[in-house]
This record gives sequence, C-alpha cells and structure tokens, in this order.
Amino acid sequence: MGSVVALDEFRQALGRHEPKGPAGPRPVIRGGDIWGRDYTQVEAMVFGLLKVREIGLYHAGSGDPELDTLCLEALDAAYRVTDLGTARLKATIKPLKEWLLAAMTEDNKRDISWALVLTDLIEKSPLK
Repeated sequence: MGSVVALDEFRQALGRHEPKGPAGPRPVIRGGDIWGRDYTQVEAMVFGLLKVREIGLYHAGSGDPELDTLCLEALDAAYRVTDLGTARLKATIKPLKEWLLAAMTEDNKRDISWALVLTDLIEKSPLK
C-alpha cells in the first residue's frame, strides 16, 4: 500500500537541498523573442544560452558555478559549431539539460520549460 510523503521530506531523503531562492528580478521571457530567432545563426544560439543561464541563475540563487561552467562550455561549442560540428554542441548541451531538469520544481516549471525549449532549439537546428 502506498503512502503520502511531504515533498520536503522526500527531497531530504534523496539528499537534495532546497534551492536558495530567486535572486534578482524575474527573467523576461517572451515567446516572440524565442520563436522569432534563427537558431542556425551563432548570435541566436548565444542569445538562447544567455537566456538559459539567466533563468537558471534566477531559480538556483545567486551564482551556481556548475551552471556557469555548463553554459560557458555550451557557448564555446555554439561559437565553434562550424569547426567542431553539431555532435560537440549536442554533447555539451546534454549536461545543461540534465542540470535544468534536476533544478525543476513545481514553482519554476514554466520558466525551466522555456529554458529546455531554448536548448532543444539550439541543439536541433540545422547548420547553414
């Protein structure tokens, strides 16, 4: 027979810590800004990854070195996608997606979902 466990107790049992809380102003997320870009262009990839970082930092608290590292690696791969190919870009975006999924809660699922959409657009857009 199943039992009901409070979410806080469940997180403690898994060893997860509650996020530090929002830091700074809420990120501005506009569908037109996201859907209106051509993610085959490096500038759009940079926009998307900076927006992902902004969303992640807002919900993770004031500065997460792991998120910063993941975003910098993805930015580097996006910038050098013509030299290194899309396989490298996909390989660097995967851990970023995993970080976002691990950070998702009931309260931030809308924002984190937008960040995941951005990473998908960057990862799956064909190169010109």
